[in-house]
Amino acid sequence: MHNYELIFILQADLDEASLNTLVDNVETLIKNNGGEIAKIDRWGKRKLAYPINKANEGYYVLVDFNYKPEEVAGLKRTLGYNEQVLRHIVVRKA
Repeated sequence: MHNYELIFILQADLDEASLNTLVDNVETLIKNNGGEIAKIDRWGKRKLAYPINKANEGYYVLVDFNYKPEEVAGLKRTLGYNEQVLRHIVVRKA
């Protein structure tokens, strides 16, 4: 297992319950596929550098986790299917 960092941006107009549900879904997805969450850091609502789907703000979340390399593609695919996730990036930490 390798150490990864995931940053994803959610739609800023979601209510608190929806935000918590989405973050919990990502956490559950990682844990169900054999990963271990080290830290979840909610950065909150911030201004985007450029508009994405006519949105100027997004809710940022950072997740540090340990994961199997062969499972990363599935995680990216699942995040890409969710319309409430504006952007995401998974980076392997050295």
